[in-house]
Amino acid sequence: MAVETLYVEGNSEEGQVLRVPVSMPEHTDPAAVSSVVEAIEKALVVLVNARQGEVIVRADQLAEIATGLLEPSSELLEDRVHRMRTLQEVFAEGEWLPSEQLNALQDDPPKSKSQPASDWKRRGRIFGVSRAGREYFARYQLDAMYEPLPVIRDVLQAFGSVADPWVLAAWFHFPNAWIVGSDGKPIAPKDALDRRDDVIRAAQRRLDSYVA
Repeated sequence: MAVETLYVEGNSEEGQVLRVPVSMPEHTDPAAVSSVVEAIEKALVVLVNARQGEVIVRADQLAEIATGLLEPSSELLEDRVHRMRTLQEVFAEGEWLPSEQLNALQDDPPKSKSQPASDWKRRGRIFGVSRAGREYFARYQLDAMYEPLPVIRDVLQAFGSVADPWVLAAWFHFPNAWIVGSDGKPIAPKDALDRRDDVIRAAQRRLDSYVA
């Protein structure tokens, strides 16, 4: 399902303009959009300028463009490496429970191993992240009886929808300048869930000039 339509233009040698709408698939990494647009623009120029008898040559040029598109830029690779390291740190330094473990920890476990985690997530009471084909839920979202803390629902509503749940996980994990301790140092939202108003305010201000 497309979530955004970009308009890409190609100009011929005679000044002819070809303007084509391109629908970007849902969850497309923003870091990859510029590379895709650049490659499509190059392809359009080749197509607009194509003449009879040049099909093979133009096909070779299009193949070169496609190859360049498939080879990520150094900036994109660096971004993906940084993201992967961040995800590994967030996961390694926290306690994450799969749905079947949450199921087993309930007083009266539902028959479905995906419950009640799946229902809690659907109702916006907790969030989960995917890793190695399994979904995990942060322990800090739950009380002593392994029920969702009410503050989590409020924080998720204030935070707003995100395409990548790992954005939420990183936000909860790292110190946030909108939440400070008695010593004036930033505190991670996951460690300040008893300060409901402060955490909700931090979630609401996450897109302000300071990005925590």
